[in-house]
Amino acid sequence: LKLQFLYFIGSIMKLLVFLSLVGCALGAVEQVRVALWKTDDSLSVEWVTQEAGGTPEVRWGVANGSLTHTASGDSRVFTVDPGRTWYTHAAVMDKLTPGTEYYYQVGDSKNGYSATFKVMNRRKPASGQPYKHILFGDMGAACAFTLCTACTQQSNVCNKTTCSGNTTVGLVSETDADMMLHVGDFAYNLGTDNGTIGDEFFRNIEQVAAWTPYMVSHGNHEDSTSDLAHYIESWRNMPTNAVPPTFQTANGVAPNTLYFSWDHGLVHYVSISTELWFGVTDLHTTLKTFFEWVKQDLEAANKNRDDVPWVVVHGHRSIYCSCDSDCDEDAEWIRLTMEPILFDYGVDFFINGHEHNYERTWPTHERKSDQSNIDPKATVYVVTGAAGSHEMHEPFTKPQPSWSAFRSNSFSYTRMMVYNSTHIHWQQVQTDPTLFPLSDYGRVIDDTWFVQHHHGPFNKEDAPKHVPTSCPMCGEYDHWTPLLGLPEGTGKATWELIVEFREKNGEEAWLKKLRDLMKLVNARSVEWEDVGRGGSSDNAWKKDLQWKGAHA
Repeated sequence: LKLQFLYFIGSIMKLLVFLSLVGCALGAVEQVRVALWKTDDSLSVEWVTQEAGGTPEVRWGVANGSLTHTASGDSRVFTVDPGRTWYTHAAVMDKLTPGTEYYYQVGDSKNGYSATFKVMNRRKPASGQPYKHILFGDMGAACAFTLCTACTQQSNVCNKTTCSGNTTVGLVSETDADMMLHVGDFAYNLGTDNGTIGDEFFRNIEQVAAWTPYMVSHGNHEDSTSDLAHYIESWRNMPTNAVPPTFQTANGVAPNTLYFSWDHGLVHYVSISTELWFGVTDLHTTLKTFFEWVKQDLEAANKNRDDVPWVVVHGHRSIYCSCDSDCDEDAEWIRLTMEPILFDYGVDFFINGHEHNYERTWPTHERKSDQSNIDPKATVYVVTGAAGSHEMHEPFTKPQPSWSAFRSNSFSYTRMMVYNSTHIHWQQVQTDPTLFPLSDYGRVIDDTWFVQHHHGPFNKEDAPKHVPTSCPMCGEYDHWTPLLGLPEGTGKATWELIVEFREKNGEEAWLKKLRDLMKLVNARSVEWEDVGRGGSSDNAWKKDLQWKGAHA
């Protein structure tokens, strides 16, 4: 009985310590993120409190300390997480002047107000300067390696304090970006641990998302009952224009953010949910309603291409990729119905995540490509799903196809710099602190230009008609090849290079390479993956070597 009493007292003391640590956060305004709204003179803001409050509002003005404008918002209670209730709030700043910076706060009379943030409303670049859009997908709370150099797999916390030691590289350095786009898979997952992993994710990204419009699309890690509810409620500040306009989750009816569109500068963006192909529905929003809506949206966009010439469609799963079995049946299922729409309406780029790597195609139609980015005759497909998550790198288990212009499976993000109606500068930035020197963090690994003088629907007579047998201009950066001292730029899958090495040098030489890599892995306290032909990262050599990490 005495031991039970002491255990009870100890548990109470631990609870009191925990409450003392988090008590200051209860009721506080947190997880602030801003987004582009439905007109050029408006921005929307969403935030979270753990307690109910008064009427939510956003205050803003052109000078810090002089927030002279106020708009009321709305609050919604979230009840899907077992044993806890919390609240999302959203409000819109309107009648803003394009090209003007605004200071703003959000909150209410009971919960108080946030810190003051600053955001640019639709910057107008100076002559010769581009719009800068930052694109990435698949970023967790832990392993958010692209956010800054200090993010690790050991902690779900990588907030402003964590990243303050180095803000010169990573997403935290892109302070002049006009927009960030996250193409699905958040937090891993938003609903994990009663939604607390989602909380940490939003606290982490506040350092960029409260300062730069942060736009999204829906991923497969937001498919479960809980995660889907989290996604719909957490991003209701998106500029929704879907038909039907609402979507029902376990938390109730909310704005439909499975598909929507907006303009920014010279680009028309269309956010889609590739999960509609795989059964996500509330019986009102379906693949059929999506097809009807997206055709109408792209038809309207084509009528406006004199003013907004570039069109980008983005979702989560791939249409074209070459890493593993994701690129077979699932990608083909989407390609068969979506590729004709992208082609017929002259969509310039399709952007997605899902594969934890980067791959940029040449202009491609029906698996045929022209190996030139000058006046493309078909859509360019880009996978940029390497922002970092606990699932780590995704190996290339297939040889590089001739339609694949560049691929890499180091962690990275995309810069899309829109100079004018004809020129886009495209870069992929490596952000991989796992086993690479920090001097490589922030380096550009893919750098190209796209030039298009003839925006509009593509013509089948001009479409790519050949499958090139070689690609001297194609590039590849596989994280295994430099670490294992294998030849780079061959276009071969990593497992092929490993087989060749083992046949040429013998098993002892191969095991020595693995042992040396294991020592490096253990010294850095990171996980590492295999390159199984099936594409899984389940440490196929566990029988030979004991890898360090949670998935060993």
